Amino acid sequence: MDPSADLAAQLNHLPDRGTYLKAASDMLAAIFPSNVVSRVSLDVSEHASEIRSYPNDHPFGKQADRLIDVYADHPMRISFLDDSLPDVWRPRRISDVASDLKFFRTRAFQEGLRVHETNRELAFLCSWSSHSSYAGWGINRWNVDFTDQEVELAAHIQPMLRLLDTAYRDPVPLSEGTAQAERYAVTPRELEILQLVGKGLTGVAVGHLLGISPRTVAKHLEHAYAKLGCTNRIDALRVLRGSDGTRWTSRRS
Repeated sequence: MDPSADLAAQLNHLPDRGTYLKAASDMLAAIFPSNVVSRVSLDVSEHASEIRSYPNDHPFGKQADRLIDVYADHPMRISFLDDSLPDVWRPRRISDVASDLKFFRTRAFQEGLRVHETNRELAFLCSWSSHSSYAGWGINRWNVDFTDQEVELAAHIQPMLRLLDTAYRDPVPLSEGTAQAERYAVTPRELEILQLVGKGLTGVAVGHLLGISPRTVAKHLEHAYAKLGCTNRIDALRVLRGSDGTRWTSRRS
C-alpha cells in the first residue's frame, strides 16, 4: 500500500488526539529508524512550547520549557520560522540548513541535543503561522544522517499528516454529536464528514483523508443537509450542537 494511504487507513478513526499522536509516532519510527520521534509545537509570540516524545520515557519530552531559550539558535527552528509559504512545508534535515561545524557550535547542540546523543534530524511541519509559530514532527538519530530517499518519502507523507493533524486538532472525542446525529438519522459517515469540514477541511481534503472522491463527499454532505433541514455546513453544525449549545467543532489550537 502507498505509505500515505497506509497512514490514513491506520490513523483515521482513532478515539482521541493522544491516541493518534502515539500511533503516528510508532508509524514514523517504523518508516524512519531513529532514536526518538517528537511532536513539537512552538509559539514564540506567546512564549509557549510543547514536546511529546516517543518513546514516552525519552528525556526529549521534558525539554519543552527549553525550546524558547536554549534552542533559540537551533538551525531547524530558525529555518522554519524564517521560511515562507509554500516552501515552509518542505521536509528538511539539519544538514540541509547548517554545516556540522555551525550546528555543533550552537547552544541547542551543546546544552541540549548532545546530552541526548542526537545530532541528525529530519523534520516536517503540520501547521505554520506567520513566522511566529509552528507544529510538526522531528525524527532524530545519532551520527547517521537521513538519506535523500527518506527526505522524498517524508515529502510524500507530509500532506497526509497535515490533514490528520487538522482532523485530530480538537481534543473533543469524535463521538461527540452522535446523539443529535441519530435523532436526525445522520449516518456515521455523514457525521464524520460534517466533523471534518467543521474543522476547516475542504471536500477534496476530506476525500483524500478518507480515501473517497470529492464527489462522494459532496453527496454525503447533501444527504446530511437534507436530513438536518439546512443548506450549509454552518447551519448543519449548529443543529448538531444540540439544545444545550455544546460545541464539538474545532477550536483553533
